[in-house]
Amino acid sequence: RQLAQALGVAGAVAITPPRSDVREVYAISDLILQLSTQPEAFGRTVLEAIALCRPILGYAHGGVGELLAELYPAGRVPALDEARLVERAAELLRLAPPIAPLTRYRLADMQQATLAVYAEVVGG
Repeated sequence: RQLAQALGVAGAVAITPPRSDVREVYAISDLILQLSTQPEAFGRTVLEAIALCRPILGYAHGGVGELLAELYPAGRVPALDEARLVERAAELLRLAPPIAPLTRYRLADMQQATLAVYAEVVGG
């Protein structure tokens, strides 16, 4: 909060405790940032944003980078490259490329795949 204040962006940034209404927050967001400095195994934030057709910006490493490369390449920036991050955020806020409806990584598909693995293990 102090950094946001010092940078003069406190009025444009929301820093909150954990919330249960993330879907609603994403839906009204102009841009979602996923800026983990350590690569994550799976970038769920990317899928959540894309599922709501919201632009997302994240570092090109780990699961976040892989999902962005596949689903929304415009949202990838080199890991920890703050200058490129700021530049790309401004570009996406001006005019974000359209986001195609999510046809992969849906909950029902993942559940079916998990059940198929269980069936294979139990049956085989």
